[in-house]
Amino acid sequence: MKNKSKIILALMLAGSLVACGKKEEAKPEEVKQEAISKKDLPEGAKITNDTTTPIEEPQVEGEKPTTLGTFEAKDQDGKKFTNEDFKNYDATVINLWFTGCSACIQEMPELNKVADDLKKDEKVNFLTLCTDAEYDQSTMDAFKRIIDENKPTYQALGVKNEGEIKKYLDHVFAYPTTIVVDKNGNIVGEDVVGAITSEDQIAKLKANIEKAKESSNK
Repeated sequence: MKNKSKIILALMLAGSLVACGKKEEAKPEEVKQEAISKKDLPEGAKITNDTTTPIEEPQVEGEKPTTLGTFEAKDQDGKKFTNEDFKNYDATVINLWFTGCSACIQEMPELNKVADDLKKDEKVNFLTLCTDAEYDQSTMDAFKRIIDENKPTYQALGVKNEGEIKKYLDHVFAYPTTIVVDKNGNIVGEDVVGAITSEDQIAKLKANIEKAKESSNK
């Protein structure tokens, strides 16, 4: 969990990691949204199209928390979700994204398949957490538009990047990143950085899920 370097995968220009395999030019509204969302990134975080060169992590005050802490979010239907809801499952998979991250949005069509497969296990839940959904009205509108266009089959949460959860998010320098928590809200295993649609990424994710189940049943 304490790697000194990490590949930053917040690919916010279309033409970065494109799920469909073709490159597209960024639309003016996407560039504008990138500028808005960039404000909500941790200070010192870098954005790059280079997905192979490790860079040194920015220094953030304090150790990276091992939980998301106490928080409250709302899903696409306005239903409230809190950290207490982790108790309903032995493992909860959380895909972290923000509205200006094109790589995050590009993997969404495949996330339905991933989520549906993982949720075949009744002890496992899958959700996404948009970290800038409530930054301002423009990000709220972008969140709703993105969700409407991609029609997720899982809970898509929007959260205020403040309070205890901000302490964790300030240590996340790559988007998308996927984490797994046990029923007590503890984050287990290594962060899965980048799109989770490849076999290797799914294998890492499933290993974390098994660790969460073990932790939940101690």
